[in-house]
Amino acid sequence: MNKTVSRSGLLSALWRKEWQLLVRDPRALGLLILLPLVFILVLGVLLGEGFGRKADDRVRMSVVDLDSGLDFEGKSWGHWVREDLRQTQDIVLEMLPDLETAEKLVASHQRAAVLVIGGDFTRKIQNCSFLSDGINPFIRDGVAMARVDTRMIKDPRQIATAGIMEQVAQVSLLRVVLPYMIGKAFERLSDPDFIDILARNVNLPVPPTLKIVLRKEVVTLSELLAMASVGNAELERELRRKAGIGVQKSITTQFSRYNLLGKTWATLTRSQGAGVAQESVYVDEAGHGLFNRGAARYQLLVPSYTVLFSFLLVMLVGSVVVAERREGTWQRLRLAPLTPGLLLAGKGLPVLAISVAQGGLLLLAGKVVFGMRFGPDDMALAQQVAQLVPVVFCVSLAATGLALLAATMARTELQVALFGVLPALVLSLLGGCVLPTELFPESSRWIASCTPQGWALLAYRELLDPDPSSLPSLATVGRGCLALCGFAAVFFLGAWWNLRRAWHGRPG
Repeated sequence: MNKTVSRSGLLSALWRKEWQLLVRDPRALGLLILLPLVFILVLGVLLGEGFGRKADDRVRMSVVDLDSGLDFEGKSWGHWVREDLRQTQDIVLEMLPDLETAEKLVASHQRAAVLVIGGDFTRKIQNCSFLSDGINPFIRDGVAMARVDTRMIKDPRQIATAGIMEQVAQVSLLRVVLPYMIGKAFERLSDPDFIDILARNVNLPVPPTLKIVLRKEVVTLSELLAMASVGNAELERELRRKAGIGVQKSITTQFSRYNLLGKTWATLTRSQGAGVAQESVYVDEAGHGLFNRGAARYQLLVPSYTVLFSFLLVMLVGSVVVAERREGTWQRLRLAPLTPGLLLAGKGLPVLAISVAQGGLLLLAGKVVFGMRFGPDDMALAQQVAQLVPVVFCVSLAATGLALLAATMARTELQVALFGVLPALVLSLLGGCVLPTELFPESSRWIASCTPQGWALLAYRELLDPDPSSLPSLATVGRGCLALCGFAAVFFLGAWWNLRRAWHGRPG
């Protein structure tokens, strides 16, 4: 019992001693907090909104739909333009909320061009016709956008990309306008006015047996219909209607591969689009103010540099152990009734406490200073924090293990750098703390999973997704924490082995 008490008292004294050694240089501790904040601040100002994202190999079509009309199937024709773009292969469709946002994005060179569908678009489409009294929407290059209340806002600095986007818009407008006009014209074949024109202009030869009665060589279709109805006006109208339907059926039979009554490209050509793109609503990810507060890139920068500097605690721990070796304190500790495991516990807990505090303060600064989110907008802040706590702890545990492993190997400050700082920086680079893994070649992204930093960022990014509506997968977060605990166990085991060898008088 006395032995247990003495060991617990010795461990408590060791904790106090280690804590005093670690905090005796407040400037070093302060730099562990301030330096990552400076890095995050500078990069947050310099980097664009696309930081950390692989460039999309598809054309992003940004659209503002101001069309409020209703026509075909109870929907606006602006809806059918969006539907056509959605079904177009290699297209990413982005919906912007208003004209002001579109003009701002183009003016700031964030979008090469934006298609604007005006509020009068549906009415204009309804008036498009092959007849002389309708709108002719076609010109040599496609659809005259102004005639159907559409336009492209273009960035003069991105002419090539804007030109591609305009051609995509032109093709979609053609696929919307032309089938509607064909279907509308085909419907006219059964209209009484068309049948009147047809009946007056179709001349049929009179059979010899009827020439004596009619006293004509030819007779118009209109006269034949009048004779067939025997003066019954209602019957004559019905015969004219049936004649129109007969014309429609004849043409439909002749062109059976097409549905000439269809008013969309899919129904006209009896085909479906190959694309499966979904509409995405524009979210302002650029932030605001001098430091772009609230920008989506902080959701990546803050955890990246929190993880990187967590593992740089190896400098602080290594310098303390080297000083103890130089001053003889390390030899006195070997003579004390301490096992290697107790010594690791005595040295590790204060380091773990500092690391947890560092991670918590950096995340707090990320929220207060940089306006980052801790989770989906519809999730309570307490729940967001509760999900982050295990990740902060597991990252600190792995960082503490690596720091102790390096400290038990190093004999000089140079060796601290070689055994601790350099490996920590290399692992951080491979894990995605410096260069996001999305920018790695796909063949080498697996390397991140071989580092504790890679698993730490996996867990953090699952919880700190830039998409405010994304629900985190707790299973993914759990795997990240479990992997970090595994790395921590390996690091602590290596540190224990080094101490055990030293305890038996062998250099370690």
